[in-house]
Amino acid sequence: MANNNNRTIQFTGILALVVAGLWAAGLTPLDAVGIEAGPKGTAPTTQLKTLSAKAGRRITTVTIETSDPVSYLTNRPDPNTLLVDLREVDAAKVMNSITEAKGVVSGVSVESAVAPDGARLTRVRIRLTQPAAHQVRAKRNLIYVDLDSAFPLGSAGTMSRTVGGAQSPVPVATTLDQVHTDIEPNGASVTLSGNGQLAVESVTAFGDGTPRIVMEFPNLRSKTPADIIVGQGPVSMIHVTTSGITPSTRVVIDLLRPAGYRVIPAEDGVKDLKIILDDTVRDAVAASPAVVARVTDPIGALLASPRNAGVPGRAPLAQQQPTTPVPPLPPPIDTGMPQPGTPQPRFNGHPVTLDFQGADLRTVLRTFADISGLNIVIDQSVQGTVDVSLHEVPWDQALDIILKDHKLGYSVDGTIVRIAPLDVLAAEEEQRRKLADAQALSGDLQVLTRSLSYAKATDLVNLLTKTALSQRGDIQIDARTNTIIIRDLAARLQGAAQLIESLDKPQPQVEIEARIIQTTRDFARNLGVQWGFNGRATPELGNTTNLAFPNQINVTGATGGVQGPVQGLITEHTGTVVNLGVSPATSAIGLALGSVNGAVNLDVALSALESSGHGRILSTPRIATQNNVAAKIIQGVQIPIQTVANNTVTVSFKDAALTLQVTPQITASNTVIMSIDIENAAPDFSRAINNIPPIDTQHAITSILVNDGQTSVIGGIYVSQEQSTNDRTPGLHKLPLLGWLFRRETLTDQSRELLIFITPRIIKS
Repeated sequence: MANNNNRTIQFTGILALVVAGLWAAGLTPLDAVGIEAGPKGTAPTTQLKTLSAKAGRRITTVTIETSDPVSYLTNRPDPNTLLVDLREVDAAKVMNSITEAKGVVSGVSVESAVAPDGARLTRVRIRLTQPAAHQVRAKRNLIYVDLDSAFPLGSAGTMSRTVGGAQSPVPVATTLDQVHTDIEPNGASVTLSGNGQLAVESVTAFGDGTPRIVMEFPNLRSKTPADIIVGQGPVSMIHVTTSGITPSTRVVIDLLRPAGYRVIPAEDGVKDLKIILDDTVRDAVAASPAVVARVTDPIGALLASPRNAGVPGRAPLAQQQPTTPVPPLPPPIDTGMPQPGTPQPRFNGHPVTLDFQGADLRTVLRTFADISGLNIVIDQSVQGTVDVSLHEVPWDQALDIILKDHKLGYSVDGTIVRIAPLDVLAAEEEQRRKLADAQALSGDLQVLTRSLSYAKATDLVNLLTKTALSQRGDIQIDARTNTIIIRDLAARLQGAAQLIESLDKPQPQVEIEARIIQTTRDFARNLGVQWGFNGRATPELGNTTNLAFPNQINVTGATGGVQGPVQGLITEHTGTVVNLGVSPATSAIGLALGSVNGAVNLDVALSALESSGHGRILSTPRIATQNNVAAKIIQGVQIPIQTVANNTVTVSFKDAALTLQVTPQITASNTVIMSIDIENAAPDFSRAINNIPPIDTQHAITSILVNDGQTSVIGGIYVSQEQSTNDRTPGLHKLPLLGWLFRRETLTDQSRELLIFITPRIIKS
């Protein structure tokens, strides 16, 4: 016993020196694996919240709860004391519920300490009634310290063993080299071999009776496979994992059925550690120094795998059942399996290596029950063989691939996973759906009558039929009293009544006012000139040319009058040389010049016209309507239009009116969405054809969001027209100073503008 205690003290002392060296270098154990610790010298923000203890038959667990995950260090200054140092943790408000001895724990206290690097430590001192092996595990902000009273402390380095009355030192193993199994008369055995004496720290029946044995080996590495499929006696599989900066190896033996176990230390210098699992053992076995435990909660038998063939040290399958059945404990709640139908599952199971050739499909699927620890039920119709070679893949991915290859699926019911063909699962789902539908439609029909105040009964028929009624339900309406009558199941009538109550409510009203503004501007200016002359050289006037030809000359304007010889001595007709006057002229000046004998006459007329005009037309239609109800208002005339076809006169009427059509929708934010159709049409009799005038119209169709009471411009049209005209005599209009006598100028400028405004107002009731 003393040698075992010394071994544990030496091991924990080495671990304490390693961690102390990390802290002296400014690192915590979390820093060494890349987890950032809090800054030094700052006030700790993590709180130590509670301390509690729970004692079992053999294991006593001390639970340390903090507000956040923290780094910790354990130390054993003596066999009856365990120290847990928490870095940068405040213990001012801790609640210590360990007020009396529980199991091997006599008491727990909290102290303050300082790390080698000066950091603040909160030390939890656990006092024991007897030496006991410890195991520390953490889960988020909880630290569990498991104390096993069946295994006292040992020493690291060497283990003293009595051989022939003398002490023979055997080196402690640092590597686990091999794990092999053998068939025993009443079960099977598992032998662990290393490069020295294997020093086990704790052996526990994991998970409150789960059929699984867990052994912890401190300061030990492993060279064995991570998963070893056994399938012999009560042994299903063996999992070996190594973790931590200072390596620690865990060996987990998964069982097929309840079995007792004995851990037999090596004797006579043998370094191996042997675990015997006995199907017939139910109570403790009085064999020193063996340890016996009970394992319950079976998960079903696992048949031998073809992978076991040819492995040294493994015998054929020996199926053995326990002589006395043991009632199973409740299985774990979390199955670890994704629910069927979830898209793109994430595979997070531990890696396994599988190599099957021609293996029975049902046997392989039962293997996964042991790999995963799930309760698996296989449908009777599942048959086939499996040929796979998978290396270090997650077990749930391996199971998913095998199921897909054989067109299988699964359903999860609590902690039980049922595997069946996809068509079987689909048929069962269809049957469940039909059964649920049939159950939902069963029952007596009842009648609901509601008189509506605001909604129209005819408008709610389709909505209620599609959303609230079952297949057996029907609706009748009484249009005279606006009453709706529904016959259906009681549960459906309740939903229909609630829907009617929410829909039969008064709708708010909206007043919409539109303004149509038309403005016109016209400007015109015309400047023109008319002039003419005549001249004669005739014997009557005594001013001939004295030539035989031409003896007499008569010159006059060519654009007016009569061309040719003029009879008589005097004529008042001068003709028109330049006819560029303005018609109708609003202003004119005339000038006539002539000689005494009438030989030469000159007539000049200047005319001018300038006009301007401004116009403004305002139209303001206004209408009120309910929310989401279309409204329309019209004001104007109808123009008759006659058409003749086959000697038949047909008269039709065309509207020339101001029209406003709008559908408002009031939003939750007190704004109004409006669908607007507005038209302003007026007849223009000044351009009538066959007494039928054309229609001058302005039309806008739009949808707009406007705040309550605000005015918005929904559209506008601006038209501007400028025209300049010059009439002139070629060449002569360029004469300096006299060019105006040979041209006429006309200038026209017109502009029209249309603006449409809209204003909604919600009528408050």
